[in-house]
Amino acid sequence: MAAASGARHLLAQNEHPYPPLPSVLAALAGAVADLNRYPDFRPERFAGIIADWQGVPAGQVVVGHGSAGVALDLFHSVVRAGDNVVHSDPCFDAYPLFCGIAGAEARAVPLGPDARHDLAAMARQVDARTRIIVLCNPHNPTGTVYSWAELTGFLRQVPATALVLLDEAYIDFARDWRAPDVPDRIAAWPNLVVLRTLSKSHGLAALRIGYAIAAEPVARRVREVQVPYAVNRLQEAGLLAAVTAQEEVDRRIAEITAERERLRDELLALGRSVPPSLTNFLWVEAPGDEGAVAAELERLGVAVRFYPGRGIRIAVGEKDANDAVIEGFTRAHRTVTALR
Repeated sequence: MAAASGARHLLAQNEHPYPPLPSVLAALAGAVADLNRYPDFRPERFAGIIADWQGVPAGQVVVGHGSAGVALDLFHSVVRAGDNVVHSDPCFDAYPLFCGIAGAEARAVPLGPDARHDLAAMARQVDARTRIIVLCNPHNPTGTVYSWAELTGFLRQVPATALVLLDEAYIDFARDWRAPDVPDRIAAWPNLVVLRTLSKSHGLAALRIGYAIAAEPVARRVREVQVPYAVNRLQEAGLLAAVTAQEEVDRRIAEITAERERLRDELLALGRSVPPSLTNFLWVEAPGDEGAVAAELERLGVAVRFYPGRGIRIAVGEKDANDAVIEGFTRAHRTVTALR
């Protein structure tokens, strides 16, 4: 559930609050002149840009229509009817949908009390028919993380027949999170697939630029099921401009992170439970009725994502949007307090 569709502050989909960088807009404008030409039949040049950027062989890269598109291609490549997929509950909305598309049994495992994956419970759900285990790190919708040591402890329990899809859509916001470089992770764990996107930290959600890095046999298998001409010239131009503007991207990430912490502090001061987040959003625990909050946010034109009986996910916006969130929660707090 979200606020009214006419909301001024769109904080329900974890979008970047700022428009694309000027260098990206210029690159997109330059690419428009070639829209009468087909893109590459297979996106080898596009994959090469990712490979150079991430320091991996091009054969380990899979690109596609956003990280969700790449994830669906992975499902198509390895999941058959009667197989199962283990994921958390709640998780990124696309994964339960992909289970249905692939005809797989979705084994949804509730999060632990710390709003993180219950890794022990997830491990108990894995069997010989498990093809994919989805771990979002940082997690969507809670923003929580596991250390690399904790994740490797889980990986040791997973059979080689199951791929671990490590969805790192928000990893660029997790500046204090430490792990080996992706090539070293893949070398140590050949059944690990690292999934990333330019939708979040680079603010290119509408361009749908996603990629995965995996062992070459896994990456090849995914590429074999992908639709030709799947990556277009605008995506390629936007990608190239975005990855060469890291200093500007980092500055924006720092601004969003500072606003995230300010917003969290204000919500904590109102007595709300808000786990530490290493993303561009916050998770406000909300096991009860949040009608007062919903009404106030809607009145202020703020759209957020409600998970009834669980929590509220709030993307970090520009300062005026975050101020509106604080005002809405403050007014709701006063209303509820007055009724007690």
